[in-house]
Amino acid sequence: MSDIDAKIEAEAADWVIRAQSGVISERDIIALTDWLDASPRHAHAYAEALTLWGDLEAAEPAHTPTPAVRPLTPRHPTRRFGLMAMGVSGLAAVAAGVFLLASGALSPVQTYATHKGERQTVTLADGTQLRLNTDTHLSVKMTPKARTVTLDKGEVAVIVAHKADQPFRLLTGKLTLTDIGTEFNVARLNGEVRVAVREGEVEMADHNAASRLLPGDLGTYREASGTRQLAKVDPAEAFAWQSSRAIYRNQPLSAVAADLNRYFEKPIIVEGDAAQLRLNAILTLDSQTAVAGRIAEFLPVDARTTPDAIYLRRRASDR
Repeated sequence: MSDIDAKIEAEAADWVIRAQSGVISERDIIALTDWLDASPRHAHAYAEALTLWGDLEAAEPAHTPTPAVRPLTPRHPTRRFGLMAMGVSGLAAVAAGVFLLASGALSPVQTYATHKGERQTVTLADGTQLRLNTDTHLSVKMTPKARTVTLDKGEVAVIVAHKADQPFRLLTGKLTLTDIGTEFNVARLNGEVRVAVREGEVEMADHNAASRLLPGDLGTYREASGTRQLAKVDPAEAFAWQSSRAIYRNQPLSAVAADLNRYFEKPIIVEGDAAQLRLNAILTLDSQTAVAGRIAEFLPVDARTTPDAIYLRRRASDR
């Protein structure tokens, strides 16, 4: 047995012993699932252990008491010897694999993603609806005790089917958003997480603090510093993208271009001092050329299209 194999066996035994203790936390279960998903060798170590447990059960005569550890001729002598050496606690740990399967810790993870300019609506088995905006990547894990969505990047609007015995959580970066019967929108973009609530309540928490968001609240969390800001907004603005619109209120043109570039393959590049111009507009997100033309109607800029990009520059007569 190599040192790596021995290390994997030791880690597997440590995890299942912790699970068998009866005090394993939900965070530990998620961490264990990540460990199992990290390598097929990890999952194989569990499968070997579960096989050994089944062999011991099958070989046990019905009329005799069960010894703590009993010899068994292994099919793979070297590896089985290592498993037998775990002793009583090791065998109890193997049994924890059954516990993990029953608890849903090994439930599959479903991944959903959209490309630039694409939107997608996903209805989960419990009736919860996820509406993915452009250039978004997330995963979903459903267990009997919890529903967990992990947003890696992009934006998603969520309408949660309330189930008191199966809480809904959305993880993104360092934040955990816990639903309390809610419709909300989450965007993770450019180092910020923005959470807007239309109905119900959402708890927005990291390792240091928690905030409760109500309808009309917008929570902004800066990932680098861990700081947060709460404000009142019109919830309809956060959901405008679902009707192919983007609403900008006094936003610098540089920020507007960065947001619009989520939707189109060809980037919009703002040149020079045009970046400081501020836009107040509702833009329909149809064609990129049309969007650039509308910006030129609201602001003193000219749009120049090349095969690689669209450039916005302040008009010479307005400098």
